[in-house]
Amino acid sequence: MNKKSTSYFQQVFFATIFLTLLSGSCSIWLSSQKILSTEQTRVFEICNTTWNMGIGAVFGLLGSRAAHSTQEKE
Repeated sequence: MNKKSTSYFQQVFFATIFLTLLSGSCSIWLSSQKILSTEQTRVFEICNTTWNMGIGAVFGLLGSRAAHSTQEKE
């Protein structure tokens, strides 16, 4: 695998990790509040959804990376 594609993968991977952790942290923080306003409830739902999508994206990126590296070895 060439250096340039590795660099692109790392940028996408770490950006995905960062946004996933940010949304997960926001979800945890909002869930610790006793009472949420309607707007806060909506933000919590959005953060929870982006957390779930981010986790799926991380595993998808790792899976595609593993499949790509095994194809190169053959």
